[in-house]
Amino acid sequence: MTHNYKFQALQVLSIFGLMTTTSIMASTSALAQSFDKPSAKVNVERKSGNCPNNVGLWWMPFGFEGGADHIVVADIKPIADNAKVIKSHQKLVEYEAPLLPKYASCVGQGSLYMYSFQFRNSKVYFRVNLEGRDGYFKIINKQLAGGRPYVFWQAAE
Repeated sequence: MTHNYKFQALQVLSIFGLMTTTSIMASTSALAQSFDKPSAKVNVERKSGNCPNNVGLWWMPFGFEGGADHIVVADIKPIADNAKVIKSHQKLVEYEAPLLPKYASCVGQGSLYMYSFQFRNSKVYFRVNLEGRDGYFKIINKQLAGGRPYVFWQAAE
């Protein structure tokens, strides 16, 4: 069963340009079509400066008996340059990316469940925080997918 989820994670990564998209789209065209635009939007609460209204997230849960694997990709490309991991452990990962000049003055924040964005010092910070939750929660993989923060995490009872 774990092998199947790893394969699904690789499919998502390929769609964001880390592998050849065409080979995956041939076998998963329905899956690929769902990645045209983010599946969720996180509203940004502006404190000052010029901020985006929201930031998109591709969030895909893959359920299994007693839990689920989750893949999340933050769509920061419209507002920032490539991200890098600045903090990481089994239950938390934080990325930092320099904001594009249009949004460099932004000070604000937004969150949706365990996903949050903070805007300050001409940068955007994207965090996946699984701390303080009951049950098994673990970040399995973190990297960039087409310059966007990518996190693969697991939850179980």
